[in-house]
Amino acid sequence: MPLTGELEHLPIIDVVQLIHSTRKSGTLNVYSRKGEGQLVFKDGRIIRASHSHEKLKIGNVLVDNKIITDEQLQKALDIQKHAGKERKPLIATLYDHCDLTGDEAYKGLEMLIILIIVEMISWSRGVFSLDVDELSEAADNYLPKSVLDFYLDTQMVLMDALRIFDEKVHAGEIEILDEPLEDFPLDNLPLEISEGEEIEDDTEEDQNDTRISEEILGLDDLDNVKRKKPHVFKVLEAFDPAQIHRQVIDGALVEVPPEDKEQLGAYLEHISSSAGDHAMPATKSQAVILYTWDEFFQHAIMTVSKKEGVLVFSTSQRQDLESLIDRALYKYLEPILVFGTPAENVDGFNQQELTQTRSELQNKYPHLEVLQFASPKDFSFSLRALHDGVRAVFPSPSLIDVPDAFADNMIEVLNSYQAYLHGCCNEERKRQFAILRNGLAGLKALKTAPEISLQLLQIVGEYFDRALTLIVDRTDLIAERNIGISGDRKMGIGAAMKFRIPIRKDSSLWDVINSGDAYFGTTEDSAIKELIYAEIGAPTDSTYMLLPLRCNERTITITYADFGRHPARRVALDFIEFFTGQAGTCMENALFRKKLSQAK
Repeated sequence: MPLTGELEHLPIIDVVQLIHSTRKSGTLNVYSRKGEGQLVFKDGRIIRASHSHEKLKIGNVLVDNKIITDEQLQKALDIQKHAGKERKPLIATLYDHCDLTGDEAYKGLEMLIILIIVEMISWSRGVFSLDVDELSEAADNYLPKSVLDFYLDTQMVLMDALRIFDEKVHAGEIEILDEPLEDFPLDNLPLEISEGEEIEDDTEEDQNDTRISEEILGLDDLDNVKRKKPHVFKVLEAFDPAQIHRQVIDGALVEVPPEDKEQLGAYLEHISSSAGDHAMPATKSQAVILYTWDEFFQHAIMTVSKKEGVLVFSTSQRQDLESLIDRALYKYLEPILVFGTPAENVDGFNQQELTQTRSELQNKYPHLEVLQFASPKDFSFSLRALHDGVRAVFPSPSLIDVPDAFADNMIEVLNSYQAYLHGCCNEERKRQFAILRNGLAGLKALKTAPEISLQLLQIVGEYFDRALTLIVDRTDLIAERNIGISGDRKMGIGAAMKFRIPIRKDSSLWDVINSGDAYFGTTEDSAIKELIYAEIGAPTDSTYMLLPLRCNERTITITYADFGRHPARRVALDFIEFFTGQAGTCMENALFRKKLSQAK
């Protein structure tokens, strides 16, 4: 029976994790007004992907990543054109006729799948449909023989895709926009987007850009960054998450009484249905890595963690743990390693084996946060875990020991785990540090001054409710892009405001420009009130920040920020200043590269 639902109720990340955790095979079709994509799974692992947009075709991905040349791609396309009935897919044609190696084919296919998932993550509305056990295309026709067994670890792909997505968001390449259905007539919307069809961008661009003195830095090009108007998709009936909970409970808890199954299902349904209202921001720097043999426990931990906005990567194979931890650390995530309850009759999960595995990982990763679930009767095992440095031990109920109270006890344990996770992952300093780390990760990929300036504005907008880039001219400041001023903060970066502010020597603006030091606090500076607030409106709280961006020992921009209609709160000014220093270095490199290219 096909699994069909709305992305609004079950985002693509959750859909992919669900398919992986249940080890399903089939074709996942995802439709949105932004495009159409397809992921093919075999036993929960991704083996193929496709997308309707031209930029996400395998040939373009191979060229963009310099795996093949334009000439090789054109040669393969010509061969396909004249092949007739012998025509093979592009990747196989490149392998057979254009010197594409098996390793290169694997790398290209991996990047294609990751980029397609990155694109799908940005879709807030649309529908998905999983045709279980139906594969869209025979593997021997799709792949060259040397990579016929191609498959990707779904959890590793998700880590890569989420990190790339976050980098693109902070770089301003992807904007998180809601797509309200009520703003558009549903009856006139198409139910599908045909292969290769592109959505028309009807955003009007202002052609009369303000001319500024920092032209050599490229900062005058900031207004050329395009933002598309959000589109919507006519969706199907609401997805029922209770169906998945019931399937897992019925399959994994066979001996549990029906009334207890109903109680557990209702609890998980409540958790998953309220996740959207209470889930924490996507800037979480933590990820749970779960090691368990228990299918229900895995599903319950994933459901509860999702409510706290924390992803879970689960395995029952000892050899997978290091790769999951290493990949999480490489992707700037802080792993929280969770061990399930020991089971003496399950290979790899008796008390001795779990203790050994836990000890090996703690020795290899001494700063790793570790949690352990254990039976309340295993008193010595729990004490040994705490002695070995485990952060917390949660009592895990046993159906054999307390059959009449299993559901009640399990719900209490899951609630305690959720409370622990909430406190662990929502410490404000950790959240703000996650913003810094994610921003630095995105900064590495930026090559031009406009991109770097936008990234700085985006980072400041993560800490403050309103932010505005002011470009330093000889006698004036020129208002450029903003967050939370010309539109709602959730809409991301707004258009250039283009008003001018004279630089007065008696103002804090003058002091910040000349000293290069940031200012954060309250002041009676009349220049702020008379010149800035006259244009953008005064905030409720008078606390604000002036953040200079220095390049070659000269202040080129000031980022103004305040808390809008909210009271002032503590911000990690040291994090913001550190990021700004790195952005200044990147700006100097961008300017140097530009001068080199002009000299050629």
